[in-house]
Amino acid sequence: MAIKRSARRDMTNSWTRHFDKMWSLSLLPFVLWLLCCSFLASESSMMGQEAWLRPGCHKVGNTRKISIPNCVEFTITTNACRGFCESYAVPSIPSAVSGLFRPPKPVVSVGQCCNMMKSEEIQRRVLCMEGVRNVTFKSAISCSCYHCKKD
Repeated sequence: MAIKRSARRDMTNSWTRHFDKMWSLSLLPFVLWLLCCSFLASESSMMGQEAWLRPGCHKVGNTRKISIPNCVEFTITTNACRGFCESYAVPSIPSAVSGLFRPPKPVVSVGQCCNMMKSEEIQRRVLCMEGVRNVTFKSAISCSCYHCKKD
């Protein structure tokens, strides 16, 4: 009787070890898949609303309410550019810039701003008191950090 119990225990332990090994091997791909999905989900949310929080200039959706006198108010979503671009100021070396600038500049400043590089026109038909009007809006196709302009 003791031999049968021992053999049964060994067989049960063997089966349990085999089952545990198979279970852990089949669970590993699932756990990896789950981790990848959660990482991709967090990355895709960064590509959405919060992508502009990363350094650089990014194309983002921009929804706004439009009010034109004597027309029906409406909302429109176009693409805009938003982000953070590099700028800096350094003391200039007088001998190096004396021939370049008149009068010589004590500080050299470089500034880049988030700019719309390419855009497209979006047409919208609006119902107004005098009839239907076609209104045109710009929508960004591409954005980039580019030198800032003073107007």
